[in-house]
Amino acid sequence: MKGEDIVDDTCWIIKTHSPWIMPEAPKFTCNKLLVIVRNPLDVMLSWLNLLCLANHNSKAPFDYDKEYPEWWDWWVRDCTKHYKNWFR
Repeated sequence: MKGEDIVDDTCWIIKTHSPWIMPEAPKFTCNKLLVIVRNPLDVMLSWLNLLCLANHNSKAPFDYDKEYPEWWDWWVRDCTKHYKNWFR
């Protein structure tokens, strides 16, 4: 996308994987900021499917929360911790 990844005053658009802070991402300052964030509940499941299935297009053949409720609770707590850090 035009303007993406230029980190000076000519930049218009930067995509992130927020709230996960990527250590390799370049830091920059800006005069204006517009943040559009996906619904955290959607992101939690989308990120989980990407990690477990190694692609952006698949869905697990079962419900994580029903088959593995304790693990799902841990996952939600861990994701929530990242959200809190990002908002701070």
